[in-house]
Amino acid sequence: MELKREAVSESIGYLIIFSLILTGIGLITLYGYPLLMAQQSSANMRNMEQTMIVLQNDLKSLTYKLANYKETSLRVSGGSLSLYGFSNTFQKFFINTSDGTNYALYPGELRYFSTNDNTFITIENGMVIEKPLSTNGSFSLADPRWYLDTSSGTLVINLMNLSTDVTGSQMLSETGIGTVRTRLLSTTMKTDPISGSTPYWVNISYYPDTGNITPDGYTVAWRNYLTNTNNFNGGMSCSGSQPLMCRLTNSTTQPLLNVIIKEYDVVVETV
Repeated sequence: MELKREAVSESIGYLIIFSLILTGIGLITLYGYPLLMAQQSSANMRNMEQTMIVLQNDLKSLTYKLANYKETSLRVSGGSLSLYGFSNTFQKFFINTSDGTNYALYPGELRYFSTNDNTFITIENGMVIEKPLSTNGSFSLADPRWYLDTSSGTLVINLMNLSTDVTGSQMLSETGIGTVRTRLLSTTMKTDPISGSTPYWVNISYYPDTGNITPDGYTVAWRNYLTNTNNFNGGMSCSGSQPLMCRLTNSTTQPLLNVIIKEYDVVVETV
């Protein structure tokens, strides 16, 4: 019997190989590229979280270590870094005590917004806070330096006011690679020996900026910090959200004799 050999056309083989290549490219574009972009966005967020904590440490060096100024080189990717002075953002802190002392702070904030994740990372009054734009709620990445010294009965509250100038009316914005300089403008300290009848108490009220972010602002992050049982010898009792009102009350196990309020006015600039 004679065997017959049949050949396949080269053009058909080329079309098959070309189709396989296009299919592979399509699958990579459909599944691989979004995953790659998500990984890049996540890397940008992690980088900015670390950067904001570095900037918080710069603020601590200015306020607690008496440095003249600090400079940090940074790269802002996937979003923008902006400084909102106290004239451009309206959150505020009110502090009052049982003997009639009142103190108010409009802190401003240094805010990074991720355009891919719709998420804020901000430094507000010494706390580094992360907050999704689309939902209520926020959480602290690094706490401020407030503390209760139970041995002397002293509550120390360190307040930070961030601005680009003395009036707080200007704004700052940074993208790409740049340098952020922070310098201490002034310091105000108020010492309040608590007097009068017991129980002594200190109220801290936080009014969120309900217009520029979401209705609750960064209320959840501040509530979690102030009510944390590891802070202030058991935490404060808090209620409400607009404003958030927290109270620290004197007791035999938690003496409260003095309140020290320190306000640091810090100017933030780009170089």
